[in-house]
Amino acid sequence: MLDDFVAPKDHLIYTRCRYVVEENKRLLEACEDLKNGAINALGKKMYETHEGLSKQYEVSCKELDFLVDAVKDDRAVLGARMMGGGFGGCTINLVKEDYIEQLVDSLSKSYRRAMQLDLSVYIANIENGTGLLA
Repeated sequence: MLDDFVAPKDHLIYTRCRYVVEENKRLLEACEDLKNGAINALGKKMYETHEGLSKQYEVSCKELDFLVDAVKDDRAVLGARMMGGGFGGCTINLVKEDYIEQLVDSLSKSYRRAMQLDLSVYIANIENGTGLLA
């Protein structure tokens, strides 16, 4: 329907709506990836989400794009994307645990050179989440 009714009338709205439709599908697939332990597939979807947010929905910025692009070819980073509010926010990265310190060090240096800004880093771990107490 987007192709038939929106594309001919408004390219910007079409592009942003296309992103939303693609992201909804990606989210459902990512849930299955998590259920199946397919972390590499989840990471790939994170990169795709960032690309869509940056290029189709246009809510990223040069700093966030730099951070995601800087880790795209790094085998220790399984996925990265912007998160939180756009136009500034931060990125979330799936990083192999034994590589975090090295990544933070190298990324902090390259970010400082490129953006003339210090990089703030928050290390988070996955927890069990909510549960019933007996």
